[in-house]
Amino acid sequence: MTHPTGFLTHAYYTIARAVAEAGVNADLFKHPELIPKTLKRRVSAELKRLAVLLRRLIFLMALQVELAPVKPRPGSNYFEKADGEPEARKVVFSVLPVPAGEAPDFLHGPITVPTRGPVPAAPLIARWEAMLDTLKHHKRRANCLARTIQRWKAEGEARPYIVPIPRTHAMPAALGIVSGGLTVQLIEALRDWPAADTS
Repeated sequence: MTHPTGFLTHAYYTIARAVAEAGVNADLFKHPELIPKTLKRRVSAELKRLAVLLRRLIFLMALQVELAPVKPRPGSNYFEKADGEPEARKVVFSVLPVPAGEAPDFLHGPITVPTRGPVPAAPLIARWEAMLDTLKHHKRRANCLARTIQRWKAEGEARPYIVPIPRTHAMPAALGIVSGGLTVQLIEALRDWPAADTS
């Protein structure tokens, strides 16, 4: 398991299994309309933890991609109207971390009294399905991210800083090993990142 591709294969199947089990154990594949609030909190916390591992896995895969030269392609007009009905929007799992924005609403104090009882399951199901879709098309997502990394290096961006994932000891053993391995592999893979352009 010392070979990077062997580790990547093991990490991919471990994370994929954990993401699938998180949704199946909560019966999200049945597309319920409402779920208990406690279940939503538990599954949301699990998916958030797995999202960090999935982003790191794709980032590590992107660092190992050898890119071919970019082929020019014809442009398209965004404002040109298409015939037929507009396509339904699809939730997309972002591979890049979200930049910091405004403080969350819960830090502004209570505005409305939280509702009790079941909550809608649709946002949680959409998030779970987006992660499953990312796992299905992981090579394409890694190639896209590799282009972004290539652009960052050309622009002289600073090397990303990889911090250990907190509370690894509380994860199941397989995920804990993958978490530690991803952190070590990413730190090693980023050693050849060019120095940041400070001029």
